[in-house]
Amino acid sequence: MSGSRYLSADQAVALLDVRKATLYAYVSRGLVRSRAVSGTRKRQYLRSDVERLRAGKRARRDPRGAAKATLGMRGLPVLQSALTCIESGKVFVRGRDLVELAHTSPFEDVVALLWGAWPPDVLPARRRGRVSSLPLLARMQRRLAEDDVHDPAARSLNPGSVRRVGAAVLRRLVAEVCQSAPSLDPIAHQLARAWGIPTADSVDAALVLCSDHGLNVSAFTARCVASAGASIPMVVSAGLGALSGRNHGGHAQRVSAMLDTPGSVSRALSRVAERDGELPGFGHTLYPHGDPRGAALLARLVSGPAKRRAARFIEVAREQHGLHPNLDFGLVTLCRSVGAPVWAPWALFAIGRTAGWIAHALEQYETGTLIRPRAEYVGPLPSE
Repeated sequence: MSGSRYLSADQAVALLDVRKATLYAYVSRGLVRSRAVSGTRKRQYLRSDVERLRAGKRARRDPRGAAKATLGMRGLPVLQSALTCIESGKVFVRGRDLVELAHTSPFEDVVALLWGAWPPDVLPARRRGRVSSLPLLARMQRRLAEDDVHDPAARSLNPGSVRRVGAAVLRRLVAEVCQSAPSLDPIAHQLARAWGIPTADSVDAALVLCSDHGLNVSAFTARCVASAGASIPMVVSAGLGALSGRNHGGHAQRVSAMLDTPGSVSRALSRVAERDGELPGFGHTLYPHGDPRGAALLARLVSGPAKRRAARFIEVAREQHGLHPNLDFGLVTLCRSVGAPVWAPWALFAIGRTAGWIAHALEQYETGTLIRPRAEYVGPLPSE
């Protein structure tokens, strides 16, 4: 039952602890979606809808505990989004399997799916002043700050303007990664050319797989900033700041360090696990049976030392720790196998996820609401 997207009526009422008549009422009110079972008069009920209702009932019984649970990866939903669904070990973007999209669609097509349209002919304005001496993140954020100041369109929250500014921002970031002038060429082709990769297919796939992943920490940061009415350059700059953290995009650097640990793979993994309490690049709370994004990237590895080393790490992590590789491990090993720069995994993550941040901003602008959660005060009592 745990792997199915749909539940029988008996399973649904057992989870909800209600009568079947109540379940049918939920369906009639649009709270639970159902589908007919072919060749029978029975119906099945969407598991995610049933679990959401169940969580809501628990929240009403324990509102304080429910509020705390919203901060966790498996916590209660805190807002509505039509972008990404993570269910039954798969990722769906607007109802389409993200792994399948990575096989069939260029990055720009997935951006269009996320945003509702992709403006194909938008280039950012040229900016004077060299910033090449700065690290990549600092260069990106400086250019975004310049766009926020100098681009009049950046202040518009009209969806059409947001998409055009978003396209310019994406191409601005790609230009900083490639250290070249902004170009209308496909983004994956620009990156592959800059890194000396013969074909752009794997780069395209990596960008697609990084594009969105629900309300993760950087996406939530982006939505909070967008809810304040900030411009797209500032939304993306905030997302980049979150992505730079050790526990988000910083995992790529930790995976690289682990792969370069001298000695046997078994000892390397044991040392990292003892020191950090986890294995970077392995395991994911939402994918106990393996991250499909990581698997899709690993399937594209080019034969050679990087592929053989990765295979050994995967084997030992599975046998000794019961863990499967995730997106971060796939990004690092793919970049190594094609000879991309050491910082390329983070760059791919940043550019791909920028598309998702802008999609979240578009949704948030449309709501017109400010995200303002409350904290439970536990400090000293005010003096009288």
